[in-house]
Amino acid sequence: MVCPAVGLPRTPESAGDGSRHVVRTLRALELLSRQSLSQTELTGELDIHPRTARRLLNSLVAEGYVVRDPSARAAFASTLTLVSLAGHVIERIALVRVASPFVSRLAQRTSESAHLSVPGERTAVHLIEESAGGALTVKPRLGEQVPYHASAAGKALLAFMPSHVPRVLDYAGERFTENTIMDPAELLVELAGVRERGFAVDDLEWDREIRSVAAPVFDHTGRVIAGLGVSSPAVRLGSDHVDEPAATVVDTALALSEALGFDRRRLAAATPTATSVSSSA
Repeated sequence: MVCPAVGLPRTPESAGDGSRHVVRTLRALELLSRQSLSQTELTGELDIHPRTARRLLNSLVAEGYVVRDPSARAAFASTLTLVSLAGHVIERIALVRVASPFVSRLAQRTSESAHLSVPGERTAVHLIEESAGGALTVKPRLGEQVPYHASAAGKALLAFMPSHVPRVLDYAGERFTENTIMDPAELLVELAGVRERGFAVDDLEWDREIRSVAAPVFDHTGRVIAGLGVSSPAVRLGSDHVDEPAATVVDTALALSEALGFDRRRLAAATPTATSVSSSA
């Protein structure tokens, strides 16, 4: 007996070819996640032509989402790739739950807009944001993508993601302001400074009217998973006045890391300056 797919409506006939293909693919993944199916069975469940089913299965196999089931004749089964994707979603949900009070606390302590950003493939993404009150404030946008090479959160992440650096250097070619770091060698020096200080600064590099400070957040394994920071109008936060908010940002980021199971002694051994900054807050 084949378990029916749930959650996805039938594709309307008026939908374009691209939409129908996406929905069919998602339905196939739903079905195959429940049990192995032959090409014939999948053809019947999706009500599609056998050639279409064959192309769909071949694509899923090529992308690693589906394999031939060795325990069944001419059948296909989903791989653990879907489990891995689900794990990332669960991690983000848990991070939001734990991190939200720290973002709020940071906004209150600094009277600036605070945000938590997570790494993406080509950009960092604002996962949590809280705007501070006041007539003159920065209003960040939830889900906003920020460039690694031109944002404080992006540089705070990238400094502790060595395997990601070569890819960023390959496409970090967009200049946003006259302060944007464009030279790969200069960016590497900047990232070394982030590791030494324990925090990163966006010195009007993405927006010439906004200055930001961010620090890395680590999980229980010591892996960087987020950047916690604040953004302020440049007229209020001058380049020679970042130390005080930076100390608060680092202190809060380390407290959040500890709440996630991180041992701050691991960071002290690698970057003693970061701990000294936090202890002065």
